[in-house]
Amino acid sequence: MKSKNLKVLHIISSLQQGGAERQLIELVKKNNNHAICQLFSGNIFEEEIKNNKIFIFNLNIKKNIFAIFSLYKLYKVIKKYKPEIINTWMYHSSLMEVILRKLMLSHKIPLIWGLRCSNMDTRYYSKLLKFFILGCKYFSNIPNLIINNSEEGKKFHKSIGFKNKNIVIHNGIDDRKFIFNQSQRIKFRKKYKISERAKVFLCVGRHDPMKDHETLIRAFNKIHENNSSTYLILAGSETKNIKYFPGIITLGMCKEINVVYSASDIIVSSSAFGEGFSNALAEGMASSLIPIATNVGDAKLIVGEVGKIIAPRNIDNLYLAMKELLSMDAYNFEKKKLFARDRVKKHFSINKMVSAYNDVYKNCIESSYK
Repeated sequence: MKSKNLKVLHIISSLQQGGAERQLIELVKKNNNHAICQLFSGNIFEEEIKNNKIFIFNLNIKKNIFAIFSLYKLYKVIKKYKPEIINTWMYHSSLMEVILRKLMLSHKIPLIWGLRCSNMDTRYYSKLLKFFILGCKYFSNIPNLIINNSEEGKKFHKSIGFKNKNIVIHNGIDDRKFIFNQSQRIKFRKKYKISERAKVFLCVGRHDPMKDHETLIRAFNKIHENNSSTYLILAGSETKNIKYFPGIITLGMCKEINVVYSASDIIVSSSAFGEGFSNALAEGMASSLIPIATNVGDAKLIVGEVGKIIAPRNIDNLYLAMKELLSMDAYNFEKKKLFARDRVKKHFSINKMVSAYNDVYKNCIESSYK
């Protein structure tokens, strides 16, 4: 059976801005026979979903401990759609689907879990997240396969006791969408009164303890003291609530993030923990930005020899990495930008990611028939 003819139902918490959500949309765009079931409200991909005629179920379940009682809604979707494979994305949807299997005593449809993080530090989050992780660990023998998006994520889940077969499929980046655009750069910089000569750092990620904006801001403040023409752009959910400092621009959630990439020069991933495969880091590189990243998740694998890898939660390390890139001559700076794009195109293409998923689906069905 051809993998493109398989009916796959993808179950995800919501379609808010994020790496997992972006990967799911890209995968389903290439597979017209797939559908998405969204458990909770929130969707920034509505226009893209409509334009690509993606079939989607919206359950609008309330986000609380009583969400478990809404499982019947999910049962009706599965019964109506009749998928040949179910692929859940992240902990919430994985646990809810497996509990539904237990309640309905139905194990006929092959199940794949998609887990995206690495070394999560649950101290910063609600007890509910810890409950979902422990629940997934307890039931981790049930899915046919667990797909991680990073080698570090695979190691992490194995180390805390996840039992089933784990593989890695790295994220894929659309290098046609994420590509440097000079006119977008000029327009954005004009809007925010940024000189063309100014060097711009960019961090894309929600305001969350995992992303460690505090260390990044403190390192940038040291840079800005001696170089007032530099800027730091923070884009992502809740970043508008971050306290103002000179040279820092907070954008909040951005639908056209590719425009912001084009306006910038250096992409920074300052995550302290939990990052698996940073979409923002790879998208920035595809857009010809030089990367600086903390050694969290698979950042070292993504960056390679192109940029700088530093210790997490280290202001001085980050400051020195930023300072070193700023001190480069113009020729080598521009050459680094081209190397960054070439690395992503070579190792992390969208077609490579889609092909890997489709091979997994095909093998999963073939195994279930044996």
